[in-house]
Amino acid sequence: MTHTSGALGILQLQNTPQTMAGSLSNPNTFPFPTIYRQVPGAWTRNVVFGGEDDTLKEAFIGAAKELVGDGAVAITSNCGFTIKYQNAMMQAVPVPVSTSCLLLLPYLMATVKGRVGILTFDSRALTFDLLKCAGVESYDRIAIGGIEHSETWKAMSGPENNYTTLQVSYDLQAAIALMCRRYHDVEVILFECAGFPIVTQHLREQMQLPVYDAVTNANLLMSRYNIGAPKMISRGGLVSPL
Repeated sequence: MTHTSGALGILQLQNTPQTMAGSLSNPNTFPFPTIYRQVPGAWTRNVVFGGEDDTLKEAFIGAAKELVGDGAVAITSNCGFTIKYQNAMMQAVPVPVSTSCLLLLPYLMATVKGRVGILTFDSRALTFDLLKCAGVESYDRIAIGGIEHSETWKAMSGPENNYTTLQVSYDLQAAIALMCRRYHDVEVILFECAGFPIVTQHLREQMQLPVYDAVTNANLLMSRYNIGAPKMISRGGLVSPL
């Protein structure tokens, strides 16, 4: 079915959503409508470091169903670690679900000869079980770096989620540099954390590497629909809508 109306539904943790330019929770980031729902009981600490929890799973499913009821034609989330609930949500709602940009891993690994470098909120929590949720069968050709203990990590761990673009950029550049010193064959970067896209374009330019993130994932998810700004074509030097 081709939709010409509808919205991307974004599940949010209870931590105050960050709405800076370029972020997943800023409606101006996308050319299509977005609607949001905070998931009761879902905080950075228990979603990232907790195992799969039946109560949280039902909370995510319930919030996803509410988004669908409000007009969402696809569902994503603002935390990459919600991939642990990907299958449960996908089975529970009648629209496409892509909870985490970690689901892009198999695609990225198929497109390069070297490693995919994953930059995550906390590398200690990015277990092999989570990678298996993304369809990855081994650590071969994957490098993992995290920002744990950084100022950004401390801010994102708190309920107010109060961090700055400058701090995120500094901490991510440091983590990428460390990862690339350990692994000399990193060809592409994947940002697990949905708080990182505010600096994606800047770091593409600074690090001279392709970078994929939660916004990439959301745009891909919605690309199946004819929703958003009109496509433009050139007609004799003039740009006109299709």
